[in-house]
Amino acid sequence: MRLPAVDGARALVVGVYPSAFHVAWSPPGDLDQRDVSRRRRPMIGSLAVDVEPVVFWDGVTPSPDVELERWRADVHFDQGHGRVSVGNNGPSGAGLVKHFLAPLGIETANVAFTDVVPWFFVKGGRASQGEAISARFAPVAAHMGVHGGSLPSRPAPRKLVEIAASDRRRDSLRAEVLEADAPLVITLGQEALDSVIAVADEVRGVQSVLSPDGYGTIGDVLIAHHRMDLLPLAHPGFLRQTSSERWRSAFNDWSNSLGFSSDGTE
Repeated sequence: MRLPAVDGARALVVGVYPSAFHVAWSPPGDLDQRDVSRRRRPMIGSLAVDVEPVVFWDGVTPSPDVELERWRADVHFDQGHGRVSVGNNGPSGAGLVKHFLAPLGIETANVAFTDVVPWFFVKGGRASQGEAISARFAPVAAHMGVHGGSLPSRPAPRKLVEIAASDRRRDSLRAEVLEADAPLVITLGQEALDSVIAVADEVRGVQSVLSPDGYGTIGDVLIAHHRMDLLPLAHPGFLRQTSSERWRSAFNDWSNSLGFSSDGTE
C-alpha cells in the first residue's frame, strides 16, 4: 500500500495487482540468433524483471534509471548476460493520473493506493509477457546458466476475487481501506470492484458490472462501521487499449461531466 505524501487522503485508489519493472534486453552476441541488422533493437523491448517500485508507478518517480541500476546490482547483471536498458514502464500509472485523477481534480499527493492482490502475475498468450519470457528469454537463459523465470501466471478474474476475499487477504485488504481514511474509494477494473464488494460489509448504488451505460455513478461502501463514497471506474489499461466506441464515448461523457475535456483541458 502507498499512503499519500501529505496528511489526509482525498481518495483511495484500488487496483487489481501490481505491475512490474520492465527492462529492454538482448542476449550476448554469440547467443543472439537474429540477423545482424535486427540486433540494434532489443530482443525483448519490455521484459518484466521485478515488481514496480511503488503502487501505480508512473514510470517517472522514482527514476527508472535508478531502478535499473538497483536491479542490475541486485541480480549481479554483467556483460555475460547481454545488453539491458530501461523498458516501457508506468503506462497505467501515468494514465491514471492524466485521465482519472485530473478530471476529478485530485492531486497524486493526496491519494492513497493499494491493490486487492499484492502479488505480481504474468499474462499469457500470443505477444504477451508470458510468451516473451518462456519463448524468447528462457531458452537463452538456459545457455547462459541463469534461471529462466518462474513468475506466476495471471489467474482467471474469478480466482483473483477469491484470493482477495480469502482468509489470507480479506482482513488486510479491509485494514488498508480503513488505514487510508479517505472519503472516496476508487476501484479500477471489474476484479477490483468485485473484490471490494466481496470484502465489504455493504455496497450500495453502484454498477455491479462495469458498463458504458451509467459509467461513473458514485455509490457507497461500508467497512467496519466506516462508510465511504465508492466510484467504480474501468482500468486505465482497458481504456488505453479498447477500440469500443461505446466505451470511449462513455469515458468522454464522464470526463466532460466533471468539466474536463477529452483533450485534457478544463
